[in-house]
Amino acid sequence: MTEARLDELLREIQRRIRAEDAHRRRRNRLAVTLGGAVACVAVTGGALAVAQATSTEKSVSLCHQEASAQSPAAEVGAAPIDGTVAALPDMAARVAFAEAQCEAVWRIGLLESDSTPAGTSPPLFTCLLADGRLGVFPAEESRGCDAIGLRRP
Repeated sequence: MTEARLDELLREIQRRIRAEDAHRRRRNRLAVTLGGAVACVAVTGGALAVAQATSTEKSVSLCHQEASAQSPAAEVGAAPIDGTVAALPDMAARVAFAEAQCEAVWRIGLLESDSTPAGTSPPLFTCLLADGRLGVFPAEESRGCDAIGLRRP
């Protein structure tokens, strides 16, 4: 084989290697882009699912010991009669039920504070938590939902 033919074969081999490398880089770039898009959609969907309570979960309210969404809390709600949760009542009925349940939680001593005598309940106010459930808080420590960074129901 002549030297010219060897040079031609070498150039052809190098061209094929460059073409294969370029193809592999494009394929990898596409795989990373698609994988990233799928991961973003999955994480966003998961976050939305976690952040928004279902109707069943919204039938449960949280009775907080202090006027803070991070304070210790007891969950209250109505047990379903036939194993299924009925449609949610209007917001006023949800608030009244949550406050009545939380007042009972305070009266039986599941929640307590230094300023609330045993067997009694402090004045309460109700806010809408980020996930759609209701949070019920003692009014003696705060002026309302705005003061603790929550919305009114």
